[in-house]
Amino acid sequence: MSKKTTQTRKQFLKRIGAGTLALASTPAIIGAGTIPNISYLSRKKYSANSNIQIALIGAGGMGSEDTNTALKHDGVKLVAVCDLYDGHLERAGERWGKDLFTTKQYKEILARKDVDAVIIGTPDHWHKQISIDAMRAGKHVYCEKPMVHS
Repeated sequence: MSKKTTQTRKQFLKRIGAGTLALASTPAIIGAGTIPNISYLSRKKYSANSNIQIALIGAGGMGSEDTNTALKHDGVKLVAVCDLYDGHLERAGERWGKDLFTTKQYKEILARKDVDAVIIGTPDHWHKQISIDAMRAGKHVYCEKPMVHS
């Protein structure tokens, strides 16, 4: 690498960092109090009818931890879990209650009217299709890993 190339990269990184900082601070600078709080996960109290009902598709380690994190927020309720492994479904019942709907077919989760959002914790090669199917079914999607490779 030439010294000029290194300096150009450093300049680029400095500029991108400064730009990101400027963009992130813009709401605080212009009208910080004018944007309404639309966060579903805020700490205000919800009635039983205002829960966001979520389902977990892929109840292994990461999906389960993501679900535990979501359930720490008021107004979030887990109503269904999908996994191909019987052990994960049994553990889900033990961890989050026997009244959970459990299945091995993720499309059964997507067909449910009481599910507002899904957490996708499946292996990488299933993320894309399940995410697309969930969005087509009108569900909100949280998918931690990449959904596509390109």
